[in-house]
Amino acid sequence: MKSIRGFAVAITIVVLMLAYYVNTNDRVTPPMPVKGYLDLRDWSFEKDGVVSLAGEWAFYFNEFLEASDFDSDTMSRAQYIVLPSNANTMNAVKPFVNNRFYGTMRLVIDLPENSQIYGLRSDIVLSAYKLYVNDIYMGEVGNVGKDRESSLPYYKPLDSYFSVKDNRVELIYHTSDFYFEDCAITPPQIGFADQITQSVKLGFGRDLFLFGMLLTMGLYHIGLSVIRKKDQGPLFFGIFCLMFGLRMLIVGSRVLPTLLPLSFSIYFRVAYMTVFLGVLALSAFLYVTFEALFPKIFIKVSLYFTIISIVVAAVASYKLLSIWIVPYAVVEFTLMGYAIFVLIEGKKRGTHFAGWVLLGFVCIVFTFLNDFIYETTLANRASMIPLGLTVFIMTQAYTLSAKFSNAFASVEKLSGEKEALLLEMKHVNANLENIVENRTRDLREALAEMDLMSKTDYLTKLPNRRLMIQKIEALVQEKQDFFVAIADIDKFKIVNDTYGHDKGDIILQDLSRRLTKALEGIGFVGRWGGEEFMIVLYGSDSIKALRSANTIRESIASKYNIIIHSPITITIGICAYNDKITLDTAIANADKALYEGKLGGRNQCRLYRM
Repeated sequence: MKSIRGFAVAITIVVLMLAYYVNTNDRVTPPMPVKGYLDLRDWSFEKDGVVSLAGEWAFYFNEFLEASDFDSDTMSRAQYIVLPSNANTMNAVKPFVNNRFYGTMRLVIDLPENSQIYGLRSDIVLSAYKLYVNDIYMGEVGNVGKDRESSLPYYKPLDSYFSVKDNRVELIYHTSDFYFEDCAITPPQIGFADQITQSVKLGFGRDLFLFGMLLTMGLYHIGLSVIRKKDQGPLFFGIFCLMFGLRMLIVGSRVLPTLLPLSFSIYFRVAYMTVFLGVLALSAFLYVTFEALFPKIFIKVSLYFTIISIVVAAVASYKLLSIWIVPYAVVEFTLMGYAIFVLIEGKKRGTHFAGWVLLGFVCIVFTFLNDFIYETTLANRASMIPLGLTVFIMTQAYTLSAKFSNAFASVEKLSGEKEALLLEMKHVNANLENIVENRTRDLREALAEMDLMSKTDYLTKLPNRRLMIQKIEALVQEKQDFFVAIADIDKFKIVNDTYGHDKGDIILQDLSRRLTKALEGIGFVGRWGGEEFMIVLYGSDSIKALRSANTIRESIASKYNIIIHSPITITIGICAYNDKITLDTAIANADKALYEGKLGGRNQCRLYRM
């Protein structure tokens, strides 16, 4: 009966692995970019989700171009690269041999007719890039330059949010690579802002959850090895979990590079070292667990190659390390293939737990192979490490727990002189429960903090644009009357240019506190962007709303600012919301009223008249 249950579980795990890899679902295949243009006018983001922009992009080698340059007849002719790209695919279109270059990447997209806020998630675009959407600067990863001295590599995702006019968007990337020479570019993903945000949160949550699980299992099994020094299997299994737990924070959603901007040289070296040490620990785990099956040469070869690889990772350049990883992979995958053969033989001989270890090991080798192909060619499905690690940890944890379960059964049959051993094992189980409970609580707190961070402006601690839209939509659903107002600090650019952005940030924080206090009981405020704030005033009386706005404005202007030795003033544009207009229209009308106030001399409130 046990063998039948085990076989059923094994079949289930294999099916899940294959389903994840093949990704057999009913998702409609989106159109692909052709010669730098993509038509998504018939695409339903609500129904079919985000779109990967894989396909032909226009690329202008060794030129940094702006949107206005593409209207010029003298502009150089574009080359068309296919994303995802690597050195092989790039060499087919690159007009020179050298893989150190910079350039401009461009794609024009026609979108469906709607008023949604869109999001764009950019991952790898050579070693550094700068993004413009409709000629608006959206952010930069690393330092983009025309030579090695002016460039600085850095790998982290860039999430951008924007509105679209005329249902057309132009994406321009300035990008460069004078370090890695791998020509790696992964396609960005476009979708509604909430879809991109949800994808980011799920990625972070997945990686943090897996890190918590790996950390818990690693510490537990290392602690177990301290208690039971004769059994080294838990020690090496714990080291394996810790190494890949650390790697999980660096790759995948790149939690650490996003939160802690250290040199990318540190991250890529640590990422490789964790693989080398983790694979060595995996080999050692197999060797000590099935010492009768594996010869010593198996662990010696893995050890020697790991030592050499760590030295290379510590001192070599990225290019040399990427060359070394090929012979390393050949050797280690050969050892893994040999290990699979040995475990199959062990299963045939009836070696205890060989079947479960074989199942988990095959899954992890499959994911390692998949990820190695992806990292070197970008030609297949992206990382399967989360699934592979989960299956492997489940099977190996089952193996180790089954061993101790058998030990418990033996202990129960022993006389009273063996009672101390039973108490020791119970103590280990109690510690595991405490560790799991503590790590689970820490994970929940981390996820809650991440959710709060995604809805709060980091500088002013006010609700950000996303949360403001959610709160306003809640008022709409409740059919409450309200006014939308856009407040802008007058001549704030002069303040920043004169006194510096640090002083400007202090003024923004002070103004945020004063606006929050002034709106208690009558509305709420959030940061809309830059020096702009969005204010919501409850009620339907336009005269009262205008009077309240003027009271707020006057209270701001009356306060003497010790930083710039003069008052700070704001201009406010107001528009009433009703069911005859959309929320986006109300916001746009408030912005028009703000513009009229600016033209009228600033430091005033204007009500939009329909």
